[in-house]
Amino acid sequence: MIDREEYLKVREFIKNKSLHLMDHEQKNNAKTGIAIGNYERYSSNGKHYYLIPTNIYKAIIERNLLIARINNPELFGTGHAMDVLEAIHNVEPWYDLERFADVLRSEQFCYIVEVENNIINEKILRLDLYRQLRTNEDDKSDFVGGVFHAFKHFSCENMYLSTTKEINNIDNPKELTHLILEAFFSNNLVKIDENTYKVELKINNKNFRFIFYHEINTGVYFLKTVYRI
Repeated sequence: MIDREEYLKVREFIKNKSLHLMDHEQKNNAKTGIAIGNYERYSSNGKHYYLIPTNIYKAIIERNLLIARINNPELFGTGHAMDVLEAIHNVEPWYDLERFADVLRSEQFCYIVEVENNIINEKILRLDLYRQLRTNEDDKSDFVGGVFHAFKHFSCENMYLSTTKEINNIDNPKELTHLILEAFFSNNLVKIDENTYKVELKINNKNFRFIFYHEINTGVYFLKTVYRI
């Protein structure tokens, strides 16, 4: 059950951060309000967090990516990001594939904040599906930033979740969101340079490194990648 007072405070906090980020990135628009039904209150080690995904982020992470990897396994592990997007697009072809890729890149995210005694921690994480598509020398594309880039290094039931063929099983794609939360709010972040932080976490007895980018002007952190070390 989500506390109404907490919800209103978190909603206003997210709105202000989104508008600030929109101005900084010189975008024409931004999602500033997420339906209360999308708010997930998550507890870990005595602390409480809110995960606030957009509708499309939620649908893909909780349902469509799992369906896509079963329906079109041949489109995963090919080294081509557009193959992964095609597999997901086939599940629910909301738009043509090119527009679908652009929609997923622009404003599909999950904000994560910590709330303690009705006070919101200023440290905020934004998980995008991905930030960019980068074309490689062989004319294949790659995900830059976000959870789709991190999924390159994970699998479910020995089935790939992104462009590479790495096998590091997690129970489902949403589990990675929770693992990222655990890493980010662990108080073990190590500063690499002015904008970049790292933290290490064990997943199924394997060591992984999480890399975060801190956008100083807005105070928003972004996930760059997660990989096994």
